[in-house]
Amino acid sequence: MPSNSMPEVAASRVPDLAADTDLQSEYSHLRAELERLLTEPEKDLVRVDMLVDQLEKVQLAFKGQHGIKGNNPNE
Repeated sequence: MPSNSMPEVAASRVPDLAADTDLQSEYSHLRAELERLLTEPEKDLVRVDMLVDQLEKVQLAFKGQHGIKGNNPNE
């Protein structure tokens, strides 16, 4: 039996690209909007805070789809 040094990956941990597309596009859109706001001479800090909160929600949803909890990737 050949030895395989690559660990097996649980099927639930492999990203489903079709399911991630919406979250990835939403995240990209929010990041672009945040970058645009931060380059404005007059900063709309209320809007910046709202975008940061929305980015966090999208990130948590993405991580939740892949069974990742918290910030420790080993969980």
